[in-house]
Amino acid sequence: MNLQEITKMQIEMDERHGFPVHFTTEHERYQQLTKDLVGLFGEIGEFSNIVKKINIKIDRPNDYQLEISEAETRLKEELVDSLIYIIRIGAILGIDLQAQVLEKIHLNESRYAQLRR
Repeated sequence: MNLQEITKMQIEMDERHGFPVHFTTEHERYQQLTKDLVGLFGEIGEFSNIVKKINIKIDRPNDYQLEISEAETRLKEELVDSLIYIIRIGAILGIDLQAQVLEKIHLNESRYAQLRR
């Protein structure tokens, strides 16, 4: 499955659950963009907080209660939640994320060519 198919699945699921995916005005579109952006920041914040806790555990293993394997599972969940928001934002803006990511990877390949090992 590619990113375009995943995007289509997400949009269809959003429609089934009553989340706006089609907009009649720019105002509605940007209101939803704002909501999804806030959601993305929330997920990134949760991801960051888990990373912070993992670092505390690594720095002070005897003083801080945390199962790193459980925290890493939560990291994966938060990262996926973040990606879903990015997919939704991309759909709102009409961006073909798959094509844009591939284009950016190729651009970065030449941009950072001097760093190759």
